[in-house]
Amino acid sequence: MEKVKKYNGVIPTIITIIILMSVFCLFMMPNMVEADSKYKTMNLENSLKDEGIEYDLKDYKETDDQVTIYLFRGKGCTVCKKFLTFLNSIVPEYGKYFKLVSYETWNNPDNKELLNKVADFTGVANEGVPYIVIGDQVFGGYYSGYDEDIKKAIKDEYNKKTKYDVLEEMNKDTKNNTSNSSIWWSLLFTFLSTIIIIGYIYLSNKKIMVELAKLETKKK
Repeated sequence: MEKVKKYNGVIPTIITIIILMSVFCLFMMPNMVEADSKYKTMNLENSLKDEGIEYDLKDYKETDDQVTIYLFRGKGCTVCKKFLTFLNSIVPEYGKYFKLVSYETWNNPDNKELLNKVADFTGVANEGVPYIVIGDQVFGGYYSGYDEDIKKAIKDEYNKKTKYDVLEEMNKDTKNNTSNSSIWWSLLFTFLSTIIIIGYIYLSNKKIMVELAKLETKKK
């Protein structure tokens, strides 16, 4: 009878462990994606300073209402510097509409990896820097002929009720994919665990019946 109690105590413990591991698979994996903050960024002022561009931003403020311009650049890139110079020149008129988040990619492999992910997500090939994203519009490279289009993109995005942020959309997409993947893995894990439990119960009961049979034999 002691062995019967032993088996009956082990089975609930195994079931509890399986349930806890399944819950972990369902809820912890998306949070691991969201917690990733390895990328290094610069705002407008620090980007201008990094490229040695003179600026006067005393009347410029960053707010949550502004459109985020994502700039992937290389330190010392002459075309990137021209774009930053252009942004600096439109601050008096457009500074209230935008803020800059720049990623230096030539010396930072994590930022370069992010650029490749953004390019894959937007469908606009990464052919080098600068790579500029404003709302759902992408500018692969820069020359002065883009100036009016860039200003229009900033103003149009600012006037939208719901602003489009490419990194937020990527994060949603990643979390959805991760959630779906974790659900399927959890279901598979639960299915296999259930089979193991059934097999364990069957073998345990078989052993118990053998022990009980032995006891009955001894009594006779």
